[in-house]
Amino acid sequence: MIDSSYQPYLRREVTTNGLTNAFFNAVICWYLIKAKADLTWWGEHSFGGDILATALILPWIVAMIVIPLQRRKVRKGIIQPWYCDSSSSPILRLLNRFPQSLWLNGIYFGLLGLLVVAPLTLLLLWIVGASLFTPMEYAIFKGLWAGCLAAITVLPMLFVGLRADLAPAQGSQA
Repeated sequence: MIDSSYQPYLRREVTTNGLTNAFFNAVICWYLIKAKADLTWWGEHSFGGDILATALILPWIVAMIVIPLQRRKVRKGIIQPWYCDSSSSPILRLLNRFPQSLWLNGIYFGLLGLLVVAPLTLLLLWIVGASLFTPMEYAIFKGLWAGCLAAITVLPMLFVGLRADLAPAQGSQA
C-alpha cells in the first residue's frame, strides 16, 4: 500500500511527464515528417517501425532521467523514501526487486515498452483499421500516444527511484 502522502507528488510527476512528452513528441514528429508522404504500416514512410522504436527509446530515456532525479531527492531529504513491506502489492514488491543499476533499469523499462506497449498499440491500430496516417494525423497520434506511454511508465520508475534502500542511513553524515 502506498502512503496517501505520496499521492499528490506522484500525480504531479505523472502529469508533468505525460504532458511534456506529448508536446515534444508531437512537435518533433511534425517537424520531421510534415513534408513527407502519408505514413503506412511498413515501408519508407511508415508508422509501425516508428512505434516500435519509440516504445523502446522513450521509456529508456525517461528512466535515465527520472530515476536519478528521484534518488537525488531522497538523498537530499526533499521527499521521503518509499518502503516496501509484505503488505505492498505484488507489483510494488516486484519494483522493489529491480536492480540498483540505472542502465539495467533503463533497459528493463525500454523492453517493457517494446514488448508490451508497442504490440498492444499496433494490435489496437490493426483492430480499428488504421492503415494510413497523414503527417498531421500521425503527429497528433504520436504526441498523444507518447504522452500516455510516458505517463504509464513513469509511475513504476518513480517507485524504483524512491526506494528506501537508497536513503542515507540514520545518523550518518552527508
